Amino acid sequence: MIQVKDIHKTFVVKDKKSRKKKTIEAVKGISFSVKPGEIYGLLGPNGAGKSTTLRMIAGLMEPQQGSITVFGNDTKADSEKVRNTLGFLSTDLGVYGRFTPRELLKIFGEFQGVDSVVAERRGLYLLERLELSDFADVKMESFSSGQKQKVSIARALLHDPKAILFDEPTTGLDVLTAKTVLDLLKIMKGEERAVIVSTHVMPMVEQMCDRVGIIFNGKLHGDAPPKEILSQYGVSTLDEVFFKLAADGGMA
Repeated sequence: MIQVKDIHKTFVVKDKKSRKKKTIEAVKGISFSVKPGEIYGLLGPNGAGKSTTLRMIAGLMEPQQGSITVFGNDTKADSEKVRNTLGFLSTDLGVYGRFTPRELLKIFGEFQGVDSVVAERRGLYLLERLELSDFADVKMESFSSGQKQKVSIARALLHDPKAILFDEPTTGLDVLTAKTVLDLLKIMKGEERAVIVSTHVMPMVEQMCDRVGIIFNGKLHGDAPPKEILSQYGVSTLDEVFFKLAADGGMA
C-alpha cells in the first residue's frame, strides 16, 4: 500500500523580473492512499503540485512535513527499501541510443541488484508484453518515441516492484501503442500491485482508475471513484471538474 499523510513542500525561487526571492507552496497538506490491486489516477494541470507529489513518493524529494510509506517502508527512514519496492516512470525517458533494449535492461538490472539471469528473463518477458521483443537487440537510436517509452516502462518494472508510479505513460503514443500500455496496467492491477497513474487523458482515467485525486493549487480534491467525483461536482466529464476548479481558484 502507498500511504501519503499530510505532506507539504515549498520552494524558494527568484522572480524573473524583480530577481527577488519568493516562497512557493507547491504541496499543501495532501493525503491519500492506494491499495494493492488498485489504480489511482493523480490528476492536475501543469504547476499544480502533481509532479512534486510523485517525486516525493518516489523518494527523489523529501516532504517538509508529513510522511509517505510504500508497503510499510518510510521514504525518509527506509529509502533503499522503498526504491526496491517501487518502480517510477517519469517523463524523462532516459533511453540511450547506443544501447539495445536487452543491453539497457541488463545494466539497470545490475544497478537494482537483480540477478543477471533473472533480469534478462524478466526484461524479455516485459518486452514481449509490450510487443517489443522483435527489437530486443536493435540499437535504440532509430526507435520511435513510442518504442522508447515502452523500453522505459520495461526498465521501471524490471525489479518486479509492488508499487508503481506512471507519470504520463501514454504521452506521444499512437492509439495502438497506448492500448498496449493500458493493457499492461490492467495486468499489474490483476497482480495486486499498487499503481498511481498521472495523465491528462481523461477518458482513460474514467475507464481505468478505481479512484481519482485532483491536485489544484497544491491541494487534493476528489479522492474518490470517478463516478462519485462527477456526481459531487454535478458534471458529466472530468474535464468539466477541472474547469470548475479553475473557475473558483481550486476552492471547490
